[in-house]
Amino acid sequence: MNIPIVCIALLWQVASGSDTAAVPVYDVVIHEMMIKPSSVAGLPPFEYIELRNRSRRAVQLQHWTLAVNKREVALPSYLLQPDSLLLLCPAAAGFTGTNVLQVDRFPVLPDDTGLVVLYNNRREVMHAVAYTPSWYVLPAASRAGRSLEMIDPSLPCGGKINWAASSSPAGGTPGAYNSVAGHITEDTRPDLYFIEMPDSLHLLLHFSKTLDSLKAASPAGYRVGSSPVAAVTVLPPLFNIVALRLASAIDSGTVAVNGISDCAGNESGIKNSLPFSRPQSPVLGELVINELLFDPPAGIPEFIELYNRGTHAVSLEHIFLCVRKADGQPGPKKRLAAGSRLLMPGQWLAITTAADRLCGYYHCASPENIQEIASLPSMPAEGGTLLLLADSTVLDEVRYLPDFHFPLASQPKGVALERRDSGHTVNWISAAASAGYATPGYANSHIWPDMTDNARVTLEPAVFCPDDATATNRAVLQWTLPHAEWVGNVTVFTADGRPIRYLARNMTMGNKGNLYWDGFGENKVLLPPGIYIFFIEIFDLKGRVKRWKQPLVMARKLN
Repeated sequence: MNIPIVCIALLWQVASGSDTAAVPVYDVVIHEMMIKPSSVAGLPPFEYIELRNRSRRAVQLQHWTLAVNKREVALPSYLLQPDSLLLLCPAAAGFTGTNVLQVDRFPVLPDDTGLVVLYNNRREVMHAVAYTPSWYVLPAASRAGRSLEMIDPSLPCGGKINWAASSSPAGGTPGAYNSVAGHITEDTRPDLYFIEMPDSLHLLLHFSKTLDSLKAASPAGYRVGSSPVAAVTVLPPLFNIVALRLASAIDSGTVAVNGISDCAGNESGIKNSLPFSRPQSPVLGELVINELLFDPPAGIPEFIELYNRGTHAVSLEHIFLCVRKADGQPGPKKRLAAGSRLLMPGQWLAITTAADRLCGYYHCASPENIQEIASLPSMPAEGGTLLLLADSTVLDEVRYLPDFHFPLASQPKGVALERRDSGHTVNWISAAASAGYATPGYANSHIWPDMTDNARVTLEPAVFCPDDATATNRAVLQWTLPHAEWVGNVTVFTADGRPIRYLARNMTMGNKGNLYWDGFGENKVLLPPGIYIFFIEIFDLKGRVKRWKQPLVMARKLN
């Protein structure tokens, strides 16, 4: 029987899985990665990467490329079936099965930070994952022999929140569905976090997550002062950086974005504009180390906070942190940013190794002001000296000791030290308990320079109802104090003088702070309506004492 040539061509396409149509982005994703193998856990001690075809059609992987950092390898012919898995591994790994593809010159997965990218045969990004050690949420000693697995394949660009260390007893699930598989409700937005300004005609906008690259490529989504946007490029492979080319040169202004969504269609309605200006080289005393957490609680990372107290923007491209060793020489330098991130005047930036764990323990009022890097300079709990450098020029040098903590603090562990400048003298003090013992990436709990010698305490509203679902369903006590060394007690009394709630006991107050009362007593029972009295007492190491009594009315609904 003679078969027409056209039919032969169609049969070959079906057999090989080739298709004239492009494979949509995220149809094939990186599904699991063994970054630091170990024979102890039970799997062969070799790195591997698992792919998953999320689509309903077979995909031919021939001429596709797998890249890890700057090393690339071409994939051989393999027809990846719909909703199936494929294990990529070195030839010597010893994995067997029909869904195992041995890859010559398999690229090494770095233990610390890696960028893994899967390109199709048209050199288009199918999926990209930029991992760090913090993705494990495990101590360093527990990571060996345990893979990172994707939790929910329906959120391929979810980033860190969609990955977890394998819970399999073997340490991973190569070629099988992931042990941590589950559903994730992802409601974050693509906030505009920071800007780079290479020159007067170009801006790089950094967003908090992966964008819809088609929508983000429209110039209509950006406004840059009076300068029109001439061109927009959404940079692969992560698509979380947008390069703007302006029609005319500009030295400063504000970028505003509109209609920019992530790959799930979510838009940011809050953090969608930022100021910028041409950076200048920092000088001594303008860029300073402002806060230190050198003795954190178990499982919480350290952080070093910087503050730009100058009058111009600073690029972090050539800014480093290091220790001064016992022999007086600088230790290994730690670069603060991979690019030229702008730090604007009056802006804080906390440097840490695991932003999610830091902000899960302490309040991060401005998450865009948290910069994650692979490692920090060593900060022993017994004290040390830190240097802030512009290349090799010292911008700031601070010596810290646990003795710098407030003498009345019951436990300095987990308490950050905040900087306070007075003239040419640098002092350090414990972050206030009222601020949660640390203020990473935002204003210190002890504001410097010192304020005027006035103390103010306010209690609002005069009448509140805890049964209401409004902002007035609790009482707010706020204070502004003349200096930072105050310790306070706040007690709520009934009108006849019985104490029913202790809101603070020997709490370091800070210059500014607040406390809330929801109408509940110490026994966690909602109290009856009536008049209540707040008694506030503060004292310092010099023996000074201040007291206030503030009444308010608590109302209750009759039903």
